[in-house]
Amino acid sequence: MISRQFFLTFYLCFAIICCDLINCRGFLFGVELLHPNAKQRKAKEKPRRCYFNRQYCQGAPPERGLSVKQKNPKKYTHCHGCGKKILLSHSRYCPDCVILDYRLHAENIPEEARKVFWAYIRKYGRRCYYSNVSLEIDDTTSPWYLVFSHPNTKDKTRIFPAAALVNEMKTGLNKKEFKYYALALDDHRKKHLKVRKISLKHWQGIGLLKGEKVCAGCGHAAALKHRKFCARCANIAFRMRHERFPREAINGVFDYIRRYGYICYYTGMELDLDDFNSPWYLEFDHWNPRDPRKMIITSSLVNKMKSDLTEEEFWYFISQLANHFRYGTPVRKRKLAYWCRPYQ
Repeated sequence: MISRQFFLTFYLCFAIICCDLINCRGFLFGVELLHPNAKQRKAKEKPRRCYFNRQYCQGAPPERGLSVKQKNPKKYTHCHGCGKKILLSHSRYCPDCVILDYRLHAENIPEEARKVFWAYIRKYGRRCYYSNVSLEIDDTTSPWYLVFSHPNTKDKTRIFPAAALVNEMKTGLNKKEFKYYALALDDHRKKHLKVRKISLKHWQGIGLLKGEKVCAGCGHAAALKHRKFCARCANIAFRMRHERFPREAINGVFDYIRRYGYICYYTGMELDLDDFNSPWYLEFDHWNPRDPRKMIITSSLVNKMKSDLTEEEFWYFISQLANHFRYGTPVRKRKLAYWCRPYQ
């Protein structure tokens, strides 16, 4: 008759083999009765890798790979700049706010002003403080590029995001003054109301240093040392003296430059003062052909198109040509007052 010890030994071997084959969690119930502390011993055991499917026998099998550790749930935090929900990482800011934070430190913005800036961003987002348009942070050439603006020029403790275009228009004004003149100019344009002057608190003018003089030509820059013109106007004055313009014509050119800048008289385009091969290079034109008393500045291209025409004749033929190109209407001839160019 088979002894009890032989039966238990056979049963133990059979249970171990079954454990490896069916990927069970532990020994069978009958085997656990062999030792009174079997459950405690089982808890201290490390997971055993199965020989057949290379997974862990004890514990739940992993979803992917060989690791039995549960995947760590993604941890989130809030951006210290805009306040959006972001993944927990070494950076306190989201990718967009990292760029703004770098620019704030690069421009040496004080800590108090940075707090005001981030508080505005968290409440309103990346929108212009003056116009409420959405701002860009990548394209530095865009008129809607985000720049830092002080509502009051001398108050460095408050700073807000603004569009580059709007901030350029606001230069030298506080928010209240800027709003007043924007409305006044709009009423002047649409309703023909006169713009009334108000006193400006922080207007700095040209910003000349002590001992410097204003350029006698453009009136917007500092004159060179021991000269009465700035570098650009000195070149223009030399060209007019070299071509022997009368004093009346020179004064007329500088009066126009002081009022409008280096802008073409006919088209309103900015003129090139350096590249004389450019079609937009500054040239002097007789308002009436062969009359040196009145000179105006224009581009090389327009000066050649105008040739020996008066201003009224020039715009007449421009209109005729435009109608011909658009609608096919014939160009009507007319008598010219100063045309005298023999062609062979």
